[in-house]
Amino acid sequence: MSETFDLGPTRVRVVVAGDAATLLELELQPGAGAGWHTHTREDETVAVLEGRLTIDDGARHELAPGEAHVLPRGTRHAFANEGDTPVRAHVFCSPGGLEAFFRAVAAATSDADVAAAGERAGLVFG
Repeated sequence: MSETFDLGPTRVRVVVAGDAATLLELELQPGAGAGWHTHTREDETVAVLEGRLTIDDGARHELAPGEAHVLPRGTRHAFANEGDTPVRAHVFCSPGGLEAFFRAVAAATSDADVAAAGERAGLVFG
């Protein structure tokens, strides 16, 4: 049974969760995205299914459907839907476990809760 987390203008659906890898499906409404952050535990590959997604990892990448971008662990990056239609993308993380971060964020009642969830997940914000 998959889990889905509605996080404002972003919906995260857990497609596969395991020790070796996690596959997430993101739906980002126009203007949605994630600010600067770094994954210290997992490599991340983002593949766009619908819409156009902008990823900045020190260089700007505009991904169209069928295009993907690899973000090795330790790569500081941000992403956003800068268009006027929703974006749907798959995010493959290896090793797995990142779904626990989204579960904690969905249950968070304060910014401190989100920060603590990020720390537990090995995410560095900013």
